[in-house]
Amino acid sequence: MEYEGNLVDSISEYAWQFCCAPGFALSPLFWLPVAILVLLFWITLGRGQGLRAFLNSDGVLTHKSTRADLWLFLISRVMMVFGIVTYFTFAPAVARFVADISPLPPLFANGLSPLGLTLAVFVIFDFAQYWSHRIFHRSALWSLHAVHHSAEVLTPLTTYRVHPLAGLISAAFHSLVLGVGMGLVVGSLAPDMGFVEIAGTNAIVVLLNATVVNLHHSQIHISFGPIIERILISPAQHQIHHSRDPRHFNRNYGNVLAVWDWMFGTLYLVREKEELRFGLEGEAFAPLMTQRLWPVLIDPVRRLIR
Repeated sequence: MEYEGNLVDSISEYAWQFCCAPGFALSPLFWLPVAILVLLFWITLGRGQGLRAFLNSDGVLTHKSTRADLWLFLISRVMMVFGIVTYFTFAPAVARFVADISPLPPLFANGLSPLGLTLAVFVIFDFAQYWSHRIFHRSALWSLHAVHHSAEVLTPLTTYRVHPLAGLISAAFHSLVLGVGMGLVVGSLAPDMGFVEIAGTNAIVVLLNATVVNLHHSQIHISFGPIIERILISPAQHQIHHSRDPRHFNRNYGNVLAVWDWMFGTLYLVREKEELRFGLEGEAFAPLMTQRLWPVLIDPVRRLIR
């Protein structure tokens, strides 16, 4: 148990640095895992292409949509401060408060193991993200979320192609749901867990989600097959979510787990590789499709308050 706790502490520290340290994105600890994943994809899927050609397939690296991704990524790094504050201070505070008033009796005499608790928090966080994503598609908030779906090509930077206001709303919603859900879990499974331990567990979950979602946004077709895709969202399934084809609308909202889509009727299984086009169609989204920063930032707010 002591080794397990030390392992979780080490991962928490790495996750905290990954999410919070301004210079960590320049560190080998950040780029080495990314480079290894890129090389693995190139070796298995490159089909004899050179590395540069593989990375720039369909002109992705020089596309105007990728430039917009980069600008929004830089802005999101600034806005990430709010997310950090909510995930690692507000959510743990809510969790501790809910745990203290929870009527649920402890289920384990010595509390749940650190890894077990991290798994429980991960499931809660993923559930919150599913419903947050679905709400952004089915409400007035779509005008903000449309910024993400205006990407014409998909790269890992597309993960951060988020309107700043949408980022603030998402962080607040996720933190509240995570705090309440985690508080109920802490109250019944780990009643002696403190504020710092809760924040560390959140850091692990945020790191895991960030890593997986980065893989979802790429031009590379990676399907897990119909059995696994009922449990985990594959990159190919998320490409379906970004598709312009009306058959694919409102499908595959899941972040990591596909079980929520399966349970709530929004799952789309990838039977074979389909020809997909990304981005948005229609006059209403023309300002976003210019891929220029000013319209991308201003037009969604104008449409939201109109």
